[in-house]
Amino acid sequence: MAYSMTGIGRASGDVKDPLIKFDVEIRSYNHRFLDISTKCPSCLQPFENEIRREVQSKVTRGHIVVVIQQDREIMPTKIEVDKPLLASYLKLAEELRDNYHISGNIDINTLLAIPGLIRFSQPQVESEDIYKAFLPILRKSIKSMLQMKKKEGINIVRDIKKSVKKIGEYLQDIERVIPERNAYYKKHLFSLVKGVQKELSEDRLYQELLYNAERTDVTEECKRLHSHLSLFKDSLVNDDHPGRRLNFLLQELQREANTLSVKSNYLHISKTVVQIKEEIEKIREQVQNLE
Repeated sequence: MAYSMTGIGRASGDVKDPLIKFDVEIRSYNHRFLDISTKCPSCLQPFENEIRREVQSKVTRGHIVVVIQQDREIMPTKIEVDKPLLASYLKLAEELRDNYHISGNIDINTLLAIPGLIRFSQPQVESEDIYKAFLPILRKSIKSMLQMKKKEGINIVRDIKKSVKKIGEYLQDIERVIPERNAYYKKHLFSLVKGVQKELSEDRLYQELLYNAERTDVTEECKRLHSHLSLFKDSLVNDDHPGRRLNFLLQELQREANTLSVKSNYLHISKTVVQIKEEIEKIREQVQNLE
């Protein structure tokens, strides 16, 4: 089953020790290759490569943006006073008052404003333990995104199949009128030959007829178009990530359609080839959205 290139997945969950709530959002956008960017809180930044690998294990193409938020920072549990620093400040204040006769009192607000006087110590929490507890939340968000990509992929494939069916019908129509076109072209050639056959030898005449017959024969182009359509439908149904292969097959379909248009030299076939090209272009736009 083909997946859409675009999608969004969200998940939330709690880590118990320490208690933190994580919110994860993953967005996928169209991109020729796989490009993963992450925005993580500080406690998960050491594991950004691991987070990318988790996404990479499920996605092959697209620009993926992973945004992880937490409801709060890991709060400090211990507050300490730098006692040597405080003693130095108090001693300096006393010296200023005694030696320079400076008046005034030191209050608590003044002390708390001293840089570095109050120290906060973080709890001893292993980042790896936090990441292990967070991992199920990440995987849940990835699963949510894949479900949306799959749902959109089903709709895209449905539209592509309609165009593929139309191309097959147009191709059958071309094959139906080929005998009519050959009869017309044969009559046209013989009318031209009558005017020049006195000027050409019999061998040269046959060479010219053979050359024109080969130059205007579209049988092989029709066969190759049928073959490419068959491969296209097979890849669309059976490949999980058919985007690159479908793009290649579209190039082949376009090439054969161009050749068919040049060689046909018949109005009905030329008009039908234009319709085929229109459907190929519709498919091309849709395939850009497939992973």
